[in-house]
Amino acid sequence: MATLERHPSPEYDAEYGRIREALSQDAGIDLSTREVVRLVEIAREQSSIDTLSDAMARMPAPVDPAVARAIQAGENIKKQIETEFGLLTSAEVAGLLGSSANRSAVRSLARDMRARGELLAIRRLNKYLYPGFQFDRSRGQVLPVVKPLLQIADERSWEPEDVVMWLCAPTTYFVDESRPVDHISRDPDLVLNVAKQAWGVQW
Repeated sequence: MATLERHPSPEYDAEYGRIREALSQDAGIDLSTREVVRLVEIAREQSSIDTLSDAMARMPAPVDPAVARAIQAGENIKKQIETEFGLLTSAEVAGLLGSSANRSAVRSLARDMRARGELLAIRRLNKYLYPGFQFDRSRGQVLPVVKPLLQIADERSWEPEDVVMWLCAPTTYFVDESRPVDHISRDPDLVLNVAKQAWGVQW
């Protein structure tokens, strides 16, 4: 999957401006905006490394490097999905679908749809989140392709999270090696046919 270039929002620009001013006044360091952005990136990377290191240190047994790489690769994909499409909470799903039910019903709407195989979800930080690419936001509904796609996945014993990852990865089943998600709105039948081929479903 191609990485996405993120353009700082006005809020980020203001944040970098404050950091730049503080470095200049408190430490006498004059950096360009580009250098401040890179400095913040390095600090965040170090923070992530420290957090991951602390988590691994608390584990009772050594972590296999291959397992650690696989987990990190999965998390990187989830971050890219969040950046490109958004990862919606249960309340956001209910709002998008126009639910005006009470609070408890709003919380259960996405959960019930997920349980019925009508909604794709991934688990992150002990909660389910719903990729934004599966919604027709203008009509306030889930794309019709989602349910049959999940039916195929169920027959092939694929987990919904694996379906999300597959949708967002390039595949040679398309001539241009694009991602299934790039076709999910304009050619859903093609996505279903490719899923049947790629997942080895026998009909």
